[in-house]
Amino acid sequence: MRNHYRVIQLMNEALEQRRCAFSTIRSENAALRRRALGDDAELLRPARGLYIPVSYWNGLTPEERTMHIARGFAAWHPNWIFGGNVAAAVHGLDGSWKIHDGTVTIVSSFQQSYSPMAKVRRTYIPEGMMKTQAVDGVTVLDKISTVLNCASQYEFPVALAVADSALRQGLACENVLEACRRWDTMYENVVPVVRHANAASENGGESYCRAVMIEEGFVVPELQAGFVDALTGARYRVDYLWRLSDGQIVVGEFDGTEKYVNPVMTEHRSIREVVQQERMREAALQRCGVTHIVRFSYDEVVERDALVKKLKEAGIPRYSAR
Repeated sequence: MRNHYRVIQLMNEALEQRRCAFSTIRSENAALRRRALGDDAELLRPARGLYIPVSYWNGLTPEERTMHIARGFAAWHPNWIFGGNVAAAVHGLDGSWKIHDGTVTIVSSFQQSYSPMAKVRRTYIPEGMMKTQAVDGVTVLDKISTVLNCASQYEFPVALAVADSALRQGLACENVLEACRRWDTMYENVVPVVRHANAASENGGESYCRAVMIEEGFVVPELQAGFVDALTGARYRVDYLWRLSDGQIVVGEFDGTEKYVNPVMTEHRSIREVVQQERMREAALQRCGVTHIVRFSYDEVVERDALVKKLKEAGIPRYSAR
């Protein structure tokens, strides 16, 4: 950091608090801004008035970036109430990386969507319905309100992932619906999300995939169904299961790339060992009566066409879309 005592001090304080730095003093803000200019800039400006070292920022995940921006704004504007992606991250709700797009969501009791800052999204919630809590210096909507807020502003697959995660944490669908009835303007958006929410979904990727299946009109699968291999006694769970009217049993497996490259998930096995283990698993499932196993990647889910083709070829019934 080029010699400037206050810039160094501001940055050290900010990083200690896991947030972006700012200053309301014009000369200090100008010093921060100068260090964010040019190809060799030391600082990055992720939102107006907020600054952070480039090298530090590059090491953060999308969710961590969201929270650094939110904590910076919370320190600067302590009366702000955060919703959407910020509230979901604070509550540990497993949504989708797509909601961590460099913006943050604040909620307001004023019916206007305009925000004076490009990276700040403003959503409306009636003042009497706004339930909040403070976590780590950031005031956010409570968990139920966060589910409702996400359902009102994000696409169905993202909203379902958030709702599934909330149910895994013990939130009851009935409580969400009861709160929703008090928010008349959001009811139509929230009901489909709550109706399809399922705590059995293990992560945001699986939830997102199931939501796409629902939107494309396919029969909703059973989640995390269990099988016992009579030959070995080994137990298996599958991501998705369909029992077809002709007696066929179809299993769907959502394959994230981490399954093959993340040392935690692979238990430090090589890719070859992981693939071999998958083949043994498939053989065991076939012994359990599974007639067809369909695998799909995240890219296939997002692009949809490949997923739809695979499910149709497997004979999964398809009705009208959601």
